[in-house]
Amino acid sequence: MSFKTTATIASFGGKLLKLTHEAQTTGCEMALNLYLPPSAGKTSTKVPVLFYLSGLTCTGDNCAEKGFFQYGASQKGIAVVYPDTSPRTIAPHPSFPSHCPLLLHSILIIETQEV
Repeated sequence: MSFKTTATIASFGGKLLKLTHEAQTTGCEMALNLYLPPSAGKTSTKVPVLFYLSGLTCTGDNCAEKGFFQYGASQKGIAVVYPDTSPRTIAPHPSFPSHCPLLLHSILIIETQEV
């Protein structure tokens, strides 16, 4: 899997990368944000990674841009991945109830497809 960088933003001495990739599981482009603390890439020491799951309808921007979680991550030297948890470029299947979250719809389609 390869990522496309759509933006690089300076954040608390590190970098917040906005990335996209073509996801095989959803069949569409998915987005995520990746915060790299100042210590990332400066030495051969690896930094720990935390995956921050915001919620079914949240994007990767919710915590990264509104919560500024990367301030504490910068102080502790932790990289943070903020994935977008909902596919945004696929249409719901006509038989799926309109009041259900799109992520659940995607899981249903993946689970019911013949392999």
